[in-house]
Amino acid sequence: MQALKLVVIGPLESGKTTISNFLADASEIPYNYHPTYGVRILEVEAQGIIVNNKTVSKDIEIWDCSGDFKFKTCWPAMRKDLHGVILIYSAKKQDCLKEMQEFYDYFVTQTKVGPDMCVIFCYDPDKSLPELPKSLSSAFPKVSHVKCDTEENGNKLQADFRSFLSSLMTKMQNYSDQEEKTILTDNILFVK
Repeated sequence: MQALKLVVIGPLESGKTTISNFLADASEIPYNYHPTYGVRILEVEAQGIIVNNKTVSKDIEIWDCSGDFKFKTCWPAMRKDLHGVILIYSAKKQDCLKEMQEFYDYFVTQTKVGPDMCVIFCYDPDKSLPELPKSLSSAFPKVSHVKCDTEENGNKLQADFRSFLSSLMTKMQNYSDQEEKTILTDNILFVK
């Protein structure tokens, strides 16, 4: 069975690696900044995800992608066969709308991934934002947008991630079921 491929992308120094490590339950989560060179792939098994009222487990690849545009030539490989996108930006750098739109256009708009297969995390470990920036929320009105941190609200981040996985996997299952019905219907019509 194919692993669920999630691309984690966003501006430089936005917390992508910290969140990716946390979601993958990596044993060591460094909090000092080291830029990601290209991409890191973390593999994890998500257990107990609710899909159409059934509890399932799924292998997941979290592609922690550099936000540095010098790696833009790697983007085609990063987005190949992706199933979902996690956009991350830092609460400390809210003036990232242009970059976020470029990431969204390339990884969501130009693929079969829709806004409901994408989530935006505002990484706010210092709790500096009382609420989410309206400029980003209004620019991506159909995308779930949540504040997160890995320290005090790690359980909420895990819950938001599991909710995203549940929604994503349910949509994928429904699409697959619909495709199967169409194939069966077409074959029945062909036989008659």
